[in-house]
Amino acid sequence: MSKPFQTHNQQLKILRSRNISITNGGKAKAILIRENYYQLINGYKHIFLDIVETKKRKEDYYKIGTTFEQIYALYEFDRNLRNVLMKYILMTENSIKSKIAYQFSSECPKEPFSYFNINNYRSHDHQKTTSLIAELSSVTKKNTDATTKSGPFYHYFNEHKELPLWVLITKLTLGQTCSLFYSLKNTTQTEIIKAVLHEFKNNCNVAAQHINPQLYISDFSSAINSIKAFRNVCAHEERLYDYEAKNRNGKPIQTTYFYLNSPTPPFKGGLFDIILLLRLFLTKKDYKQLLKRLDEELAKLQTELPSNLFSEVTRKMNLPKNWSIELNKYI
Repeated sequence: MSKPFQTHNQQLKILRSRNISITNGGKAKAILIRENYYQLINGYKHIFLDIVETKKRKEDYYKIGTTFEQIYALYEFDRNLRNVLMKYILMTENSIKSKIAYQFSSECPKEPFSYFNINNYRSHDHQKTTSLIAELSSVTKKNTDATTKSGPFYHYFNEHKELPLWVLITKLTLGQTCSLFYSLKNTTQTEIIKAVLHEFKNNCNVAAQHINPQLYISDFSSAINSIKAFRNVCAHEERLYDYEAKNRNGKPIQTTYFYLNSPTPPFKGGLFDIILLLRLFLTKKDYKQLLKRLDEELAKLQTELPSNLFSEVTRKMNLPKNWSIELNKYI
């Protein structure tokens, strides 16, 4: 059965009939005009619903005291959270790309288009490697127009007769970059992780010492896969605060904080965990700024939600009660 179109006034009437208090109808209507009703209400209603009454009535019914402003406050908080996290994910993405391009290129210094050579990758899965090379070729083609002699890559083709990986990688998505890392030889992966750990040890007071990078290739791969999953949520404006990292098959991603010396909580794939993963790639200054901005957003939300609902939000974020103390331990 199709859903009939509802005007903004009808939408407000429906919300009121479902026990949502709307004190300023004009302001609420302006928000609905600007925002998508489905994304706002259906996307953020869950912690506000009265489950018993909803089942009884067979339609959404909200807890006593729920206001339109509270739902919108959570919606805005999540949007701000995405913006904050995306900034530091992009920093991390650049760091990962830089180290992959540097190490791979250093191993093939005189070979033009070395990333198109299947022999420069691990040998156990030629099918995945072939697919990767096809993707790299597609990205190259999309960014070069030989007809108009334009595009960000044309200069390198024209002047240098090649396209270095450190140039190509700037146009790869984080997903494509992860696929590139997965396909590299173990020795190359090990050197990349070694470079990451070397930088991290200079930026963290509790960095683990004397790590054998070769033992943690799988954990590192899962870590950047988790970061990629969160990046996709941020980029597509999906609900973030209660998201838990999953792979393409919808299964939870598992990894460890192998790079930290002090005891850490088990990896659950939530926001708390992704911040600890980002710690591996961020400078001390940037990590502290990330925590500061997270604290500011949470402090604002705390003034806009009842204490029980605010606690529910932080629980779904996998934040421990002393989350700030915990995360600050890893400065």
